[in-house]
Amino acid sequence: METRAHHILIGAFTIGVFPLALGFVLWMSKAGVDRQFKDYEIVFREAVTGLSVGGLVQYNGIKVGEVAALSLAPDDARKVIARVRLDANAPVREDTRAKLGLLGVTGLAFIQLSGGAPGSPPLLPTREQPIPRIPSEESALSALLASGSDVVTSVNDILLRVNELLSKDNLDHVGNTLANIDALTRTLADQRQDIGQML
Repeated sequence: METRAHHILIGAFTIGVFPLALGFVLWMSKAGVDRQFKDYEIVFREAVTGLSVGGLVQYNGIKVGEVAALSLAPDDARKVIARVRLDANAPVREDTRAKLGLLGVTGLAFIQLSGGAPGSPPLLPTREQPIPRIPSEESALSALLASGSDVVTSVNDILLRVNELLSKDNLDHVGNTLANIDALTRTLADQRQDIGQML
């Protein structure tokens, strides 16, 4: 009889805890849904390698949203349109700028927002632009990669010139010049006393 009472007590406890846990999960999911977001577009004029849907969007280093969609611009395939969903409280203003950043050495890219002076008006939708567009800037990584080809070209030119300078003909001339200088100094050393008397 006592064992049966324990089973009934355990069953009643389980049945009572299950609805409470379910209610807690629903309450937490509703809290996430109730949070308000605003959508923005960012047009990048560079490759967005490493950026993906669900990627991080930071404002001065603090997470404020995520990348909702990525697509090529219909009028110019060199441009990438990133639709981002930001927290409604994020201070996105007309002078806010976006650029790509890298998370450590992982190769994953994220969008970094910066700027937004307190006196600047908030970035709002217009009739022509129903989804507000945040201007983008060239990232430091893109500038480095773009200048990387110039650096490689310059190094290549320098190596070609050094190679020309050290050609066999030039090395022979340098060898002959050094031999002549050596002969001249030897002659001067042998004629040292005569030169001294002449002076």
